[in-house]
Amino acid sequence: PWAHNGEQDEEYAAVHGVLYNATSDEGLKEDIEDKSNPKKEGCDDGGDGRPGACPLGETVDRRSTKDGASAEALALGVACGRMIAVTATEKGGIAFVFDVSDPGSPVLLFTHHLSPASRHANP
Repeated sequence: PWAHNGEQDEEYAAVHGVLYNATSDEGLKEDIEDKSNPKKEGCDDGGDGRPGACPLGETVDRRSTKDGASAEALALGVACGRMIAVTATEKGGIAFVFDVSDPGSPVLLFTHHLSPASRHANP
């Protein structure tokens, strides 16, 4: 898969976009500028043919080898008589769906990219 170890966060926002213009955090503005600058951390093609933040498929979450997938939230529910757990990663935007009907033996049913367009285009 193209982005199970990718990273997208607020630093990937557009320079002079909504977040950039709304924040008073100069450190965040500098991070956004760095992520959009190909001479620093950005890409020559942000997915629209112009320099900018790298698409998700071209990033690596360097923390994940230490922290794991960093699930943001967990939802539990019953579907078709089975207890299902759904979680999404913090930076990669990937949902993991498990059958947890037997809590001692969870089964990964599937993963799903929540923003497939991010493979080739920056946020």
